[in-house]
Amino acid sequence: MSGHLSDEQWVAAALQESEEAAADHRSECAVCQEELRLWSQAIAGARAEILGAAEQPESFWRQQRAGIATRLTSGAGHQPWKRLAWATATVTVVLLATLLLSKNATPTRPQPQADPDDALLLSVQRSIRSDLPQALRPAALITREIDRAQTARRNP
Repeated sequence: MSGHLSDEQWVAAALQESEEAAADHRSECAVCQEELRLWSQAIAGARAEILGAAEQPESFWRQQRAGIATRLTSGAGHQPWKRLAWATATVTVVLLATLLLSKNATPTRPQPQADPDDALLLSVQRSIRSDLPQALRPAALITREIDRAQTARRNP
């Protein structure tokens, strides 16, 4: 084996499912033997602490049973109207916050201001492209305005 054990090999060793090559390496490598010893000590210490914490005297368990029975008979732990009140208040606050934020979130677009130079340039381009003689241009403007007024009346 070229190096020390990988994480997967350590897990297999801890589960006692290690390969023969890994077991051979552990038996020959002093570093891996020391690490295995440290792991074993840590696991044994944790197991002892857990077992010690789980071992309680009978009086402790009697007190636990009595406390649970008291809460069940008094109904102190079962008050659904309080949960309903809190749920209603929470939903109301969320809806109000959403409503207020949605009104404030819509940005107002500033109205674009017409550039007088652009308007003049468009006017010049229209007059150049126009096929009308100079004398009939005012009459064409009047007819366009009449058409716009009629269209506005049809589509209010």
